[in-house]
Amino acid sequence: MCQNFFIDTCAAHGAPTFVKDSPMDKGHPNRSILTLPPGLRIGSSDIPEAGLGVWTEGSELPRGLHFGPYEGTVTEDEEAANNGYSWLITKGRNHYEYVDGKDEAQANWMRYVNCARDEEEQNLVAFQYHRQIYYRTCRTVRPGCELLVWYGDEYGQELGIKWGSNWKKELTPGTGGSQKPFLQIFVEKQSQRFIHVPPALWPSPVRNSSVNT
Repeated sequence: MCQNFFIDTCAAHGAPTFVKDSPMDKGHPNRSILTLPPGLRIGSSDIPEAGLGVWTEGSELPRGLHFGPYEGTVTEDEEAANNGYSWLITKGRNHYEYVDGKDEAQANWMRYVNCARDEEEQNLVAFQYHRQIYYRTCRTVRPGCELLVWYGDEYGQELGIKWGSNWKKELTPGTGGSQKPFLQIFVEKQSQRFIHVPPALWPSPVRNSSVNT
C-alpha cells in the first residue's frame, strides 16, 4: 500500500496479518475442507462450470490480510502441472518444484479458490515468499463475496505472464473446478490454453526476509 520496503514490520502499517488454517493433520480424507478458517465457507462458485469456490461470511475482510501457505504435495514431477491444482515454486534460476494440491488429504482449503476473470472481480493476490505460496487480500472483501485470486504483478512479470482481461479469461477455471490458476503457465494462443513457461522466463531467487506493503 505504501510501497515501503521493510523487514518483519512496516513503519506505516505494522506487521502483516496472517489468518491461520483450522488445524487438521495431513492424511484425513476431508482435510482440505476441514482446514477452512472461521469466517469462510466453501460453496458453488459464481463462475460458470468452476465447481466449488470459497466465500466470505460474517465480517468483512480488510485489505492486506494474508492466507497461507498453499499446501499440498511438494514434487519436481512436471506431471503435477497438468492437474490444475499446482503452483510453481522457484528456488533459483532453472531450479523449481511444484506444490500440488490435487490430493484433498494433503492440501488445504486454498485449493478451492478460483481464478479471477478480470481486475474488477479480483480480491486476492498470489505471491511467493520463503518458497511458499500465499494469498493476500488486495481490497476490502465484503461478506457474501467469493474469493478470487490472480498473480502479483512482480512475480507474474518475472514469469513472463502478460496482463489484461483477455489473458485472465483464458485462465478461467474449467469444469468441476479442476482448472485452478498455477504459476508455471501462460497463454500461447486462443486455441491452446496452457503451455509451460520456458527456462528463460523463470524468475531469479526471491527475497527471503522482506515483503512490501
